[in-house]
Amino acid sequence: MAQLLGLEWPRLEQEISSMVSDSSVYAKIDRPKDIVRFAAAKTSEAILTDWASDIDKLLHLVETTTHLIHKENMTAA
Repeated sequence: MAQLLGLEWPRLEQEISSMVSDSSVYAKIDRPKDIVRFAAAKTSEAILTDWASDIDKLLHLVETTTHLIHKENMTAA
């Protein structure tokens, strides 16, 4: 990211820290790994809600596919 913005790492870290302090962006800096994460950690409830939504979409696709296969079998017979 420092290369893309043309900044030195300490200056970039200072800018990100400033934006985090101002609450204009969420970020977490892992210095030993040189990683900056901009996504907030999800709560267990949010993860389960996303999972339930994905399962609901999957079941809807399976139901639609089953219906279309059954419809195709009826017209072929």
